[in-house]
Amino acid sequence: MTRQSPVARNLIVTGIRFLLDAVFVHISLIVGVIWRFGELLPDKLAVYFPATFMASIVLPCCTYIGGLYSPRLNGTDSWARARWFFVSLSATIGVLLAAGSVALEARLGRGVLFCGFSFLVALYAIHHYLLARSFGTTRFRVVCIASSEDDVRAAETLAASSPQIEVIGLIFAGDFEKESSSLPQIGRLNDDIISFSLPEADAVLVRDRHLGMPCVTTPLRQWRLQGVEIISLADACEMVLQAVPLPLVTENWLFRASSQSGMLYIKKLKRLFDIASALLCLLLLWPFLLLGILAVRLSSRGPVFFKQVRMGRLGKEFVILKLRTMCIDAEKDGPRWSSTKDVRVFPVGAFLRKFRIDEIPQLINILRGEMSFVGPRPERPEFVGQLENSIPYYRERLIVQPGLTGWAQVKYPYGANVEDAWRKHEFDLYYIKHMSILLDFLILLETTRTVLLGGNIKSDAHINAMHQWKKLGFAESSASPANLSLKPELTRP
Repeated sequence: MTRQSPVARNLIVTGIRFLLDAVFVHISLIVGVIWRFGELLPDKLAVYFPATFMASIVLPCCTYIGGLYSPRLNGTDSWARARWFFVSLSATIGVLLAAGSVALEARLGRGVLFCGFSFLVALYAIHHYLLARSFGTTRFRVVCIASSEDDVRAAETLAASSPQIEVIGLIFAGDFEKESSSLPQIGRLNDDIISFSLPEADAVLVRDRHLGMPCVTTPLRQWRLQGVEIISLADACEMVLQAVPLPLVTENWLFRASSQSGMLYIKKLKRLFDIASALLCLLLLWPFLLLGILAVRLSSRGPVFFKQVRMGRLGKEFVILKLRTMCIDAEKDGPRWSSTKDVRVFPVGAFLRKFRIDEIPQLINILRGEMSFVGPRPERPEFVGQLENSIPYYRERLIVQPGLTGWAQVKYPYGANVEDAWRKHEFDLYYIKHMSILLDFLILLETTRTVLLGGNIKSDAHINAMHQWKKLGFAESSASPANLSLKPELTRP
């Protein structure tokens, strides 16, 4: 299989698009300055650089928050795309104008601003017009190897749930027979001779067990040398769902996932990233923290802070800090699951939860080294013991530092049952495999969007697609999804 997964390539492409928009800001202001002063390298460029640099960060950040780099915001969401297009440009010109208010010498003249910003609008519009067109026309064409009924169902599920991938057919392997399928049969592999022509495809999708079948591996090597990509079915699903369907997770997948993450970032740079992010957030958010403390004190009797034992990296326990959002007698009838409309949450607490203000004290946990800024959410020890009996490979989340925010938190709504914990674990495995400084930065932007919108919105089509994957068998997994219930006394307030 190819060394770099489609997901890794997509992250790199997103980073390139991000940088391209940032460069457009610098180019446009240079054009404006040259047009205004008639010099190739006027001294004003150095004076304007701080404002230009801030604007070059704001434009792509707003663009990402608005979803303009994602194919999910396309087609029927054209109005939403146009709205965020103008919001991003408005925020950019706002930064340029605000810089002149802070430092008079950095104030952009009307001529520079008019010419430079007009050029920026043109570059930005062309870039995102072409980007939107590519989202609507480009599909990843694949062929699936099938050696069992389970493989056929997996290919059909992928074809039905993915607007990005086009499954053009099945290649049966070994003695497997299938009378009918919604996907056409392209050919059969049962010896070293390929008696059919492989159609034009971007990739051939395989599962781990296919790599142990000689009748499959020989043709795969031949196709790979012909330039066809060989990709695992799990990698293709990651590209579509931005999560990893648990029925496709194997020990081999877990090993590949652990070897794909950037060790330099995980061992060295991530701690620096956490400290810098936590200090910056404390600097920016301390007024909201003080208002939150005051709101809890005035609206509910009891302590302001909520403390609870959670399980961190490698199972080490620590005490997590939050602003209290529930009544002090929330567990008088015993622990139980918390929900989005939990009656135990007092009104001000619901507001604090909606905009994540109650999470701000966890910045202290990050500075202590007990948590990371980005990672799987830390669970209560009693939860981990119960959930690992219902969710395959659940303890894998303990190999990395838990986080204040994470991929599961920005991609899936608040969890209130075991089914939600299952879904979130699939997102956490995706993060563990692909964590990098780029992904962490994008998660921070996604978190900003979640906070601005006052919570995460469940995409029914996306969640239904993930639910379809759960119906598949666990032929490759050592775990079983049979037991999907927890004891009713468990909770997560």
